[in-house]
Amino acid sequence: MHITLIGMSNIGKTHWAERLAAERGFERIDCDQMIEDRLGSELTQLGYKGIAGVAKWMGQPFDPQYAETSQAFIDHEKAVMEEVLRRLHFSPRDKQLVIDATGSVIYTGDDIIEPLRSFTRVVYLEASRAHVKEMLARYVSDPKPLVWGDHAFAPGHNEKPEETLKRCYPDLLESRARRYAKMAHVTIPFEQHRKSGATIDALFGPKA
Repeated sequence: MHITLIGMSNIGKTHWAERLAAERGFERIDCDQMIEDRLGSELTQLGYKGIAGVAKWMGQPFDPQYAETSQAFIDHEKAVMEEVLRRLHFSPRDKQLVIDATGSVIYTGDDIIEPLRSFTRVVYLEASRAHVKEMLARYVSDPKPLVWGDHAFAPGHNEKPEETLKRCYPDLLESRARRYAKMAHVTIPFEQHRKSGATIDALFGPKA
């Protein structure tokens, strides 16, 4: 069985992907790293590196380059997911893969999402209301690359860009939550996957 983990930033996808690798022998596919690798030369030319460098390269939705860079990010993500789908298609029967997806995988389109749902069990790690509030505070102080997709970033009258960001960001996360739930085969509530002592067996079922 192959598994795809989806959900908000910092929700625990990497944690559980690494545990599936360590405890069940899954091979972890890190989609964030694959996208970062594709952006490598461009980031280096700008003096950027790491996820923080990707955030600087992309900018905020009110920055002049954002429309171009956010679309470029999605284009790279689609290319990465096409590579992932090829690996899934040609994976040996006894090979188990866990795809540690980005938060923006929901914007890659049905030609990516539907095959991914066919090849893998898509598991959505749900966020809590408190986690969403923490994400807003963290995003303002320490931005990560964030694709808004088709969700509106709509400045109000005489509103500063940072004020618009704080007002619209929670709506963006609600929109993403609905998309994650629609994409997933299974939704794991926050209190279950963040519970102290939570196990692979409890969340993903016993080993066959």
